[in-house]
Amino acid sequence: MKTIFLTVLTSFVFFGFNTRSPKTNFPEPPTSANRLFYIQRSNNANTVIYDANLIADKKLNLQKPIDVYWIRYAEKGQKEDLSNLQWQLAYGYKTHTANSTSNTVEITLNAFKNRPITLDYHQGKLAAFTQIKGCRASLQKVFVQLASTALIPKVAYIELFGFDSVKNQAVYERIYV
Repeated sequence: MKTIFLTVLTSFVFFGFNTRSPKTNFPEPPTSANRLFYIQRSNNANTVIYDANLIADKKLNLQKPIDVYWIRYAEKGQKEDLSNLQWQLAYGYKTHTANSTSNTVEITLNAFKNRPITLDYHQGKLAAFTQIKGCRASLQKVFVQLASTALIPKVAYIELFGFDSVKNQAVYERIYV
């Protein structure tokens, strides 16, 4: 019993008393009117940004709904395009539904195909909605914990951070891969 108590106590001290990621030293990208969400990984502070690609009258570009790019915090903080390999294997996306009469689009990320994301308006702003902890939530951030730093790293788990606008609260889910 004492061992279990010490294990739980150590976990609280190491990870904190909430379920947020233990990685708190990563920079938060500056807010943007078109920001949908961003991805950070445990191996460095570089961040992949997903911004809505809007055309005239603030409508979503149905052919290319999201602009995806790096902010290279581990270097000089510069903005940089994804390489073709990065796009195809990990950070790119595929559009699955685009109804020409609607301004709603469903996408899946290339590296995480089992959790579709719907781009839709909420309170006049475009948001990326997905399932987080069993509820429809506006995705804000994804954190990827890598298990190794090999040439092709293995993912230990993925954390989703979002906001449930119905319950008016933040939501979080950790997915072990």
